[in-house]
Amino acid sequence: TTWLGAVSTFSNTGMNTVHVAAPGSDIFSTVPGGGYRSLSGTSMATPHVTGMAALVWMYRPQLSMHQVKEIVVGSVRKLSSLEGKIISGGLINAKNALEAAWAFAPPQPPAHAPLALEFEDMDPHIAVYGGTVTITAAADESDIEYYRIYFVSGAGFQLQGLGEPIPATGASEYTLKVNGSFVPSTYARYLVAVSGRAIGELPAQLQGSAPRVALKDYGRPISGARALRWTGDADRRLGFVQGSLVFDRARNEASVTNYNVYWRMADGSRGPMLGSIDGAGFREPTCTGTTCPLINGSRTAAGGFRFERGAYAESEEATISIFGPGHVNVLRFDTEEVYDGLKIGSDEVVSGNLAGSVPFVKKFPEGPLNIVWASDESMQGGGWSIEIFDASPTAEFKINATALLGSGFEVVAAYGQNELKSHVAFVRVMDNVPGHASEPMAAVVPTTGRGLAASSSNGGGAAEPAKATAPSKQGKGRLHTGHEESEPWLPRGVTTGNYGRVHWSESVFRREGGSVVRSSFVVQGLAPEVASQPATRAELVRAFATSQTLKDAIVRLVSIAAVGDSEAVQGSVAAKIVFEVEGPSGASTAASDRVESALISLAAGGRATARFDAALGAALALSP
Repeated sequence: TTWLGAVSTFSNTGMNTVHVAAPGSDIFSTVPGGGYRSLSGTSMATPHVTGMAALVWMYRPQLSMHQVKEIVVGSVRKLSSLEGKIISGGLINAKNALEAAWAFAPPQPPAHAPLALEFEDMDPHIAVYGGTVTITAAADESDIEYYRIYFVSGAGFQLQGLGEPIPATGASEYTLKVNGSFVPSTYARYLVAVSGRAIGELPAQLQGSAPRVALKDYGRPISGARALRWTGDADRRLGFVQGSLVFDRARNEASVTNYNVYWRMADGSRGPMLGSIDGAGFREPTCTGTTCPLINGSRTAAGGFRFERGAYAESEEATISIFGPGHVNVLRFDTEEVYDGLKIGSDEVVSGNLAGSVPFVKKFPEGPLNIVWASDESMQGGGWSIEIFDASPTAEFKINATALLGSGFEVVAAYGQNELKSHVAFVRVMDNVPGHASEPMAAVVPTTGRGLAASSSNGGGAAEPAKATAPSKQGKGRLHTGHEESEPWLPRGVTTGNYGRVHWSESVFRREGGSVVRSSFVVQGLAPEVASQPATRAELVRAFATSQTLKDAIVRLVSIAAVGDSEAVQGSVAAKIVFEVEGPSGASTAASDRVESALISLAAGGRATARFDAALGAALALSP
């Protein structure tokens, strides 16, 4: 209103929507920069109402918000200019409001407060609490009728109560069991216990005599790190390792704040903590809706997610939920223009036959986002194909040169201080020193049969002298055994493994498309320290030349180690040789296949194995 009580020209009115009027024209008010000006508007009227409500509440703090509203609306000064225009028909009046509040007797809370408050969240869900609240009674309960628990904000404002008041009975402790879990207000940071009686209750404040306890969420991750791998030891000193741990993040990091990295000791116990990696908010895309079973989803070689829908029907509906930042590659798109399409986020729509425009990229910001697919009841099209690359699905933890303390590393997902106990990612790490055991490959290859398994990959782990590289997580493997009828080049009717001095396994594994094959064999009667000598290493490599296929191949010895208990052969002395074989430089895929076949033949036994064994035995002067 104006200072005369007339309705200002900019006023909001309404008998169902506007409760009171307040001065809003020519109000002398502060302005940015430390000055003052006369201003007009509803922004000038609103502070009058809120200020008066605060005045009433300060005068009678026991009043509820509803009671304060009743006093503000019911104490207006009636004006004919406002009659029929607003609900109360009047202008707010501070004197009338305070007189109305005076009718409410001032509170007379107990003089004594509870002594202590305890609460420990037992609900594993994030931002959900459950458990038992324990109150230590006041030293004197003569003026106390009940105790009550309130949520309080970080700024000290009292919020909603928790449960019902607990009658004071003279007990030393009182408990409030939360049957089922509760989700507090967004701003709740503390629980505060107060005492009360019919004529007043102590305020729930962070200062004063009322005890408080901080809300600590017991939430635990629902999923953990996946596919942990070690890139290889770059420190060639004995007793030291250096490299990187790489792993796939949890499928949904909504419950993961960080990943903790530990040593695992030789006895299997957890060792010292090396550090942690923050969660990135990563969430794998998920599809919901009736059409999801008709949409093909897969991982891409580059680590993204591909979703494809072919020729579609009418009235289809699906929502793909993703988490940014990231981008969408639109690879193929053919839909009815305008009526059928993908809505990316709130306003980005892809629709129509875009054969001449694909591929193209649509970026999306940080945070949750939905891609909505919908078709109407008329024309249809050939469908669409998209690739989604969202917040990084992988994480890397670099380990500088450090003393080798255990058998490997553990990565554990955590929410704050609470770790996921049901899932621990582990990778074994060994010292990569020439002449000593090297770290095993990141991929674990299934083995069968007698003797040792010859486990192979396309270059995973550390080779000497090449630098260690991590195997591609997208690679697909194939497992061969020495006696499969599908391998006609293998000799039949021979004994596999335990042939003479060299012991091979029946299994050879090679990743699809890989050019490097890694395998191993055990030489009975050869001490590891002798095998590590340069002259012996040269003879070990030269023995491969007995195979016509392998004579021009590149052979690298990765590691030489003593034989473990599970790999033991007859005799007390034996050395395990881990090697890599690669076709000649520039060799075709077919040449790499022949290298693999030759190693399978060696593992199967027969003439090739006998030639290898004889050549090696003669060179090293080993007794059969």
